[in-house]
Order: sequence, then structure tokens, then C-alpha cells
Amino acid sequence: MADWSDEQLEQARELGVVVAVAPLGDGRFRGATPDWFGQGRIFGGVVVAQALNAAVRTVTDGPPPHSMHGYFLRALRPGPPVDLAVDHVRDGRSFTTRQVTMEQDERDVFTATCSFHADEDGDEYQLAMAAVPGPDGLEPDPYHEGPFDVREVGPTPVASDGTYQSTRRMWVRCAPGLPDDDGMHACVAAYLSDMTGTAFRPHNLGEWGTHTDASLDHAVWFHRPLRADEWLFYDLHALVNTGGRSLVRGSMYQDGRLCLSMAQELLIRPL
Repeated sequence: MADWSDEQLEQARELGVVVAVAPLGDGRFRGATPDWFGQGRIFGGVVVAQALNAAVRTVTDGPPPHSMHGYFLRALRPGPPVDLAVDHVRDGRSFTTRQVTMEQDERDVFTATCSFHADEDGDEYQLAMAAVPGPDGLEPDPYHEGPFDVREVGPTPVASDGTYQSTRRMWVRCAPGLPDDDGMHACVAAYLSDMTGTAFRPHNLGEWGTHTDASLDHAVWFHRPLRADEWLFYDLHALVNTGGRSLVRGSMYQDGRLCLSMAQELLIRPL
């Protein structure tokens, strides 16, 4: 059992409240915009998690989410609430589709398509998880605040051609306090999928203040159910930096099983 502080336990409960956007009726929801990360902008993981949660809330007793594709249109600011509108695009026997639009101060800030798939049997294959030290043998990241326990494994050694097989590898888990609900844990995993650090800038790993960056789009695929309050191994790979943009890919494992995949494009500009 982890030695969680009272503050972290309260932060985990607060995270669950913020992710669980409040229903307004007729497919509309309202979300809070906490100043957890200063006064500049809202962390993209909050946006992704809230949009997914709104979609999940409209699929009552239905299939779990299997994918989400979102675009960041404008930066969200702490303080003013966000309003979310969910459009029922499709309600099928195997697949269900929702379109989510988020606005703040009457301006669209994020749009996403979320797809849900009824469980069914099929062939089994996955990319094996890398052989890395377990979290118990690693020290907690002293610079990471909030309801998460983060244990950095570090990037793989740089190859002779200057590339990395992995640009960030970490273990992460949320403090207890989240609702015991598969949909909520999927939403918090989507939040965690945006914790990329500087993995998208291989030439500047570990350096802050050298670039300005902003997420352009974010895609998540859910392969298997997971628990956000149990250890997850997150393996990130920078694919390309060109034209002022970066593309990064992530794989999230639990108990050796690939549970989530992520792809994100960012705008990166040297200061």
C-alpha cells in the first residue's frame, strides 16, 4: 500500500469531480477549469478526459469506449467553465458514435469524435512491453505534484544516428479516491496519456523553457479495461519533428497487457 498523503487523496477525489462533467440536460454538460497548472492554460489531459466523460455519460448501459480523436481549436483558460454538447451520431448494435464540442466564452475550443464498441471475441496479439525495472525499485519523481505517483525509467540510450527507441518511459498511478467505475478510469487514463513531458522533442529531452509547444490533436485507443489507480507503464516514442510540428506515439501497459495507445501532434517553436 502506497504512503499517500491526505492532500493526494483529496486531489484524487477532486480529479474525479472535475473529470465528471455536470449534466445540464438534452446532451449538454458543464465542466470546471481548475488552475492546477497556473493561470496560462488548462492542461490538455483535462480537456480530453472531460470530453470523453461527456460522451460516456450518453451511452447508458452500453459498450465501452474504444477510440477518441480530438482537435484542440483554442487554448482553454482557468476560471470560466466549459460547456460541452454531445451529438448522437450513431447508435448501432456493435458500434456507437458520439461527437463532442466544447466551448468557453461562446467560442469552440475542442472537438472530438468518440467511438464505443460492444465486447466480442477475436484473435489476440500485442506488441510486447519493454523489459524495464519495476516501479518498486524506482524513486518517486520529486518534481511531479498532484494525485499521481510517477516513477521515471528514463529514455532509451541514444542510437548512433541520434534517434531514440523510446523518448520517455515511466510508471504512473493515481491515488485512491476515484469512483469505482470503468468509464471514469478510462477517462483518467486518457488524462494520463497527455503526460508526455518533453518526449516529443528528442533534441531537448529534459529541457524546459527552450520552446513553446501546444497540442494540435490527440487520439486515444482503448484496447482493454484498466485501473488508473494501479501501476501503468507508459512508453513514448517521438516519430518525427518537421515543419514546426511533432508527432509522438505512446503505449500504456498494465500487468504486461497493452491497454491504451496514443498518438498526438504538437506545434513546437523555439523561443
